[in-house]
Amino acid sequence: MPKELDYYMLYLQKFLKETGNDLMDDEEFISSRANLAGEEYENVRRDGASVAIAQESAMAVLMNGL
Repeated sequence: MPKELDYYMLYLQKFLKETGNDLMDDEEFISSRANLAGEEYENVRRDGASVAIAQESAMAVLMNGL
């Protein structure tokens, strides 16, 4: 079964590689952070926020501390 593409995971992987961050090979960190961002997006949308606001909130979770 092919692996599902995940926008947040791909974005974070690209960012970490481009910046030479030591976490670029930490698959557990990347997967966990991408899942948190996806959950944030879903929760914010469920609360009635626009797509743009939900995306902004998810990206804040994804990039927190980086």
